[in-house]
Amino acid sequence: MGSRATLKFFHVFTSIFFVAVSTSPSLAAQQALIPAQEPIFRVQSSLVLVDVITKDHKTGLPIRDFQKEDFRVFDNRREVPIVTFDAGVQHDARAITLWLVVICNEGGLPKLGASAEFLGEEALLRPALDDLEAHDRVGVAHWCDNGDSKLDLLPTQDRNEVIERLAETLKPIFFAGGTFASDEAGEQAFRRLIRLIIRDAYRRNPKPLPVIVFLHGDHTGQPHGELNKLVDDFLETSGIVFGIRDSRSPNLHFLIGEQAKIMHYMAKHTGGEYFSVPPSEYEKTLHGILMQLHFRYELGFVPPAIDGKRHELRVELKKAATSEHKGVRLKYRPEYIPVPEEPEWAH
Repeated sequence: MGSRATLKFFHVFTSIFFVAVSTSPSLAAQQALIPAQEPIFRVQSSLVLVDVITKDHKTGLPIRDFQKEDFRVFDNRREVPIVTFDAGVQHDARAITLWLVVICNEGGLPKLGASAEFLGEEALLRPALDDLEAHDRVGVAHWCDNGDSKLDLLPTQDRNEVIERLAETLKPIFFAGGTFASDEAGEQAFRRLIRLIIRDAYRRNPKPLPVIVFLHGDHTGQPHGELNKLVDDFLETSGIVFGIRDSRSPNLHFLIGEQAKIMHYMAKHTGGEYFSVPPSEYEKTLHGILMQLHFRYELGFVPPAIDGKRHELRVELKKAATSEHKGVRLKYRPEYIPVPEEPEWAH
């Protein structure tokens, strides 16, 4: 790992996405270059990392030849200098930890388009895992309406073990939910699981970019307030959410006052994407997700203030780059929250 990558990994706490903390004199010099109109409310040396996924509008493939000079970054509509630049094509972006996440297969209920459709189809995902790079890891996790949430397999390089554990996790359990109490228990278990995944990333050195891939029909709701708290956890820390929904999955409706399709909601707020495909396209879809991640760009900038509030984030291409790559799409976290240190729940 190069010296710049080591600097960024010293203490990461937000981005799309970590904010890495460093005390390097060179970074302090970068801060001095910030224009006078960009107020600094606190003397600090935090670096926000923004992971940017590109997609060619014709081929759907990532653009691999962008340079630092091609991008502009805006914090609350004010342009900020880009002080670090890494490209996945050069293999200098952070390693990823990929989490395959499912909800319990409740044996007392019919298949309702949650994760049960994936039972017996797990092996279809196996070839795509070979796309992972040597320093990447994969984990398996679940939550359940009986209140259970667990990291079933901590991140590993053993791709075969991942599929074996996923198959075990998808086996039916003897629990019949469908009640108000079980719905509430499931909502709490879901939130707890997300924080377990973020905490795992915090504890690793160097800190990876956690990527959650839900194998789920997204028939899950959450109260708006609780879901926004969960999104805030992502914005303060890190994580990109993707999802693979079996296209045979039925559509369900939710009560007023809940945010439906919460995984779609989380994907939107973290720069990810949700896919609806038949089993025959499971491998292709996961392959596409990993390709997007491996050819992403990481742009680093110094936040104008560490205020613990949501900041609007915008990334643009400069005119010359836009002219050369017409119709290119950029995906990234649309907001972030700068905080002075890791949240207490992450310890």
